[in-house]
Formats: sequence, structure tokens, C-alpha cells
Amino acid sequence: MSFFRATDTGTILMGPGDVYTILASSAETGGDYIALEALVPPDGGPPPHIHHDQIETFFILEGEMEITVGDQVYEAKAGDFVHVSKGTPHNFINRSRNTTKMVFTFVPAGDIEEFFRESFKETTDRHAPLEPLTDAFIQRMLESADRHDIEILPPPEG
Repeated sequence: MSFFRATDTGTILMGPGDVYTILASSAETGGDYIALEALVPPDGGPPPHIHHDQIETFFILEGEMEITVGDQVYEAKAGDFVHVSKGTPHNFINRSRNTTKMVFTFVPAGDIEEFFRESFKETTDRHAPLEPLTDAFIQRMLESADRHDIEILPPPEG
């Protein structure tokens, strides 16, 4: 299945820390993978977690991102690529003062897209103010993660 995605035409999903644009949906790839563009503001990024069913990759387009994979911490910058194997604890956080732009993929797509659609709100403006982190969002994300075999881990000590 081939397709073309024009700039600024993917579904935009917004959460309290990041803005995601679906570049290639599971339906468009026949379930082979899903690709998303992320705009991650300073201090943005998810808690440590594990995808038991997917490989995840990150390609930094602009800015910098601290990506932790297992016990290894990568200071990724524009042009850098990170591969995360299934079942590996990982997270990312933007420790810079500028928004970081990256593309990340999940292989195979599985039902990870449903996690994003359930957890984050769809919008038409990728530059709208981010939603505040609320107990309701955290509960929605945790419930969705549980349904989609994503294990949310406690934050590292320190």
C-alpha cells in the first residue's frame, strides 16, 4: 500500500507535554508500522515505559533530546537515530531551552495508534497552547497504556 502525506495534513494529537502528528497510520501501512512527528517543548516527554510488542525508533530533525534506553543515556541531536528493541525500558526528555522536532516509529504498528488517540486530544493547530497535566489526563493515559500493553514505569530515583 503506497501513499503520500503532504506537509501539515496528518492527524494532530496534543497532550500536556508533546504534540504528535500522525505521518503514517496503521491503516495506511497495512499494520506494518506507524510513524509520528513529535514537537517536544522544553521538559517535555513521557515517563519511562516499555513497549512489549513494538520496536520504537527516534530520528531527531531539529534540536536535542535526552533518550534513555535501558541503562544507556543518549544525548541525541539533529541527524541522530536511536533504536529501542521490544521489551526495553526507555523514555525521552527535552532538556534544552527549545522545542525539539523528531520522527518516531513503531514496528509493527499493533494497536499503539489507539493508545495515542485515546490518551491525547485531536486538534487542528499544532501550535496551540499545550494542555495542563491533570489527574484526569494521567488516569486516561494509564488506562489506555494498560489496554495496549504499554508498561508505565516509576520515574528514576534522583
